[in-house]
Amino acid sequence: MLKLSAIGNRSAVVDELVKSYELLQFCKIISPKRCTLEDLLSFHSADYVECLKRYNDEDDIEEVTDELQEFGLAYDCPMIEKVYDFATSIVGTTLAAVDAILAGAAIAINWHGGWHHAQRDKAAGFCYVNDIVIGIHRLRTRFQKVLYLDLDVHHGDGVEDAFSFSKYVMTVSFHQHEPGHFPGTGAVSSIGIGPGKGYTVNAPYSRDIIGDMFVPYFQNISSAVYNAFRPDVCIVQCGADVIVGDHLGGTNLIPEDCLKCVQQVLSWNTPTIFLGGGGYNVINTAKYWTQLTALILQKTISRDIPDNAFFPDFGPDFTLDIYRRNVKDGNTKDNLFRNEAFIEGNIHTLKGRMILFGYG
Repeated sequence: MLKLSAIGNRSAVVDELVKSYELLQFCKIISPKRCTLEDLLSFHSADYVECLKRYNDEDDIEEVTDELQEFGLAYDCPMIEKVYDFATSIVGTTLAAVDAILAGAAIAINWHGGWHHAQRDKAAGFCYVNDIVIGIHRLRTRFQKVLYLDLDVHHGDGVEDAFSFSKYVMTVSFHQHEPGHFPGTGAVSSIGIGPGKGYTVNAPYSRDIIGDMFVPYFQNISSAVYNAFRPDVCIVQCGADVIVGDHLGGTNLIPEDCLKCVQQVLSWNTPTIFLGGGGYNVINTAKYWTQLTALILQKTISRDIPDNAFFPDFGPDFTLDIYRRNVKDGNTKDNLFRNEAFIEGNIHTLKGRMILFGYG
């Protein structure tokens, strides 16, 4: 199994917990194939992809060369063994979800996808490939308007940058935004460029946000976006680093908060793909994505962790519970309201333009 050190055995733990709750019997399981070279080139540059291919079977991957630094393959994205195989496997899982939607499925889930930081010619933020962008390109062969929602604690910069000029893909990112927090982009004032102006939405927040602040913030903004844009299909990136206790996060949110947000998306009854993303507290990530799986499948599950191969890791309480920290929320209602008002004002302007030009 191909692994990335930043997430360790996360995929195995997530899959095992979902399986232990017997949720797979309510799903159609698809065995993904690795994507093709052409799939990668639908977004990534030929030079970057060629670099990944060339290093795939390289034994000496410790030396950081100028070329590797140019392509972002150092520091937070060090060269890894079988890097091309890893990239094509990741993209293959998301394209399998996309193909399911194209074949008529109402919902597809891929907790192994959601690598939103990778740029066209550069790896970034543990992301060696941008499966989301490639997946959206394929969705656009059938659907005119795609709505991308990003719940990861980090700004979805790679996806936003890819579609910042597009009026057919609306990107909406909810993320922590403050000095020193990666990637440092995603200010509320960033709204797209040229023909895509207004089709980029950034909803930043400060550290230690709690559910009572975050949930209405998400619901109000996402509703305004949905009602104006009326997408044909949605992709939701559900990065688990948004959950309290993630060492690369910073919120005070628990799964129940984010479940309320996803429930709203489900209420739209629009074809939707749910992807993973960040999540560096492996146990909390497994708990969160398992609860999301149950919600999406409309199944109620026990709070007690069933017996599974990683059962000892879920101690000491062996439940799905994740607890908030006793800290002060760094956000105020006034600050979030100002962001919300700016976004809704921009959406109102955008809606007027859509009507004026007969698009909507």
